[in-house]
Amino acid sequence: MDTQSPTYSDDELTASLVEHLASLDRDDSYRVERVLKLSDVETTELVYFEGSGGGSLGPFVRKRIDASVQIGGAYERLFAAQRAGRRFEHLPRIVDCRRVGDELDVVMEYVEGETLEALVGRLGATTDYARGLYPVLCEAVGELHAGFAAAGEPGVPVIHRDLKPSNIIVSGVRYAPDAGMTFSSLVIIDLGIARVWRDGADADTVKFGTRSYAPPEQFGFGQTSVRSDIYALGALLFFCLTGTDPKPGRDIREQCETYGMPTPLADAVCMAMALDPAKRFASAKALGHAARAAYELCLPAPSPATFSAASVPRVAASQVQRVQQPVALTLPSSANRRSIVSPVMSKCARLLSRIPEPVGRIWNGCVYATTLLLLMGSHFAVFTPTGENRNYPTWFLALEYFFMVDGLVLLITFGMLDRRRLRRRFPVLDRYRGGAFVELWFKALGFMFAVMCVVVVIGNATGVVS
Repeated sequence: MDTQSPTYSDDELTASLVEHLASLDRDDSYRVERVLKLSDVETTELVYFEGSGGGSLGPFVRKRIDASVQIGGAYERLFAAQRAGRRFEHLPRIVDCRRVGDELDVVMEYVEGETLEALVGRLGATTDYARGLYPVLCEAVGELHAGFAAAGEPGVPVIHRDLKPSNIIVSGVRYAPDAGMTFSSLVIIDLGIARVWRDGADADTVKFGTRSYAPPEQFGFGQTSVRSDIYALGALLFFCLTGTDPKPGRDIREQCETYGMPTPLADAVCMAMALDPAKRFASAKALGHAARAAYELCLPAPSPATFSAASVPRVAASQVQRVQQPVALTLPSSANRRSIVSPVMSKCARLLSRIPEPVGRIWNGCVYATTLLLLMGSHFAVFTPTGENRNYPTWFLALEYFFMVDGLVLLITFGMLDRRRLRRRFPVLDRYRGGAFVELWFKALGFMFAVMCVVVVIGNATGVVS
């Protein structure tokens, strides 16, 4: 169900249809064009309304839901809210909703557009989704979380529980890498397993969901909440940025690194998909703002050389004297230096992250063994000196080998390690990736050289070292 094109858009026509259906046998009023989706608890059909005079109206989407498994109630609440006059920008309009025994029949508009799954497949993965489309998707989920209560009444959050690329319909998309992405509407569909938040509940009564997009609590580890949909939104952001579903059971940070995702956006994904609901974003709106801010951080800094005379604003005469001051020459900031290194490091990270972890552990074992041999060599050089080293005092040899040589060995060792397990055990290491890690490494190396130079100078001045 990638592309959809409705043949109606008139509210009065829909209202007349609802009124007419009240006096008819609904089953005889619809012609099934084809089955769109079939499962054990739900059948989704493309239908047309057949009038008594031979005319038809449609298409519509009809869902036949097995209400005995306690699903589909969100459609009834949405239908009641829409009948009461409420309008929802990002949810489908319900035409008819009724129960017949254990079956819930829902007829709704057939939304124009293509699924997010088809859209990403057509345009490819790009960070541009985080600028415009994704924040609107978060607003749409926020509309659900606000509930379907009548105006002036407090709303109880509705949790979708099945947010995934095939349940997001986007229409009117236009995209160019230079101009960005625009679209006319975004609608969330398939509220079949959506549920209303119940204060005090320990867990969901019914456990459904799509594994790649469902949080742990959705499968019996607690009651789903607004933050459960936040987890799914994080997975949707991952999909938009990589073109693939996140793999359940694998560290999400490592998956982001595999695809070379920019660090600010990876941080947003990881926070949204935290296993502990309390560590996720508090609302869909907050996640949307964070994604957009992360996108802005990923943009390249404008080069001073690109400014033209036309782009320089005019200044008042009283300000000219302040403008004509000597300009200090500044070196690139550490952030700019990291931005130069980051592309290379991202490519290396993508390649290294594809290596299976058992291979990484074997590699680490070889690195540790080599490091141990080098450290043992330093021990013998200090306590059993040979050659010219016999002329130096033990404290100087200890400083030279234990601080300088061993320090250099440890720096090289840490740089060569497969650090995936270390990052999981010590989250602080997440701060030092790519250019940040290279910068820290060189700072440590520079510090050791500076200390050693000072010691050598003092030693020469005092005659300890000749």
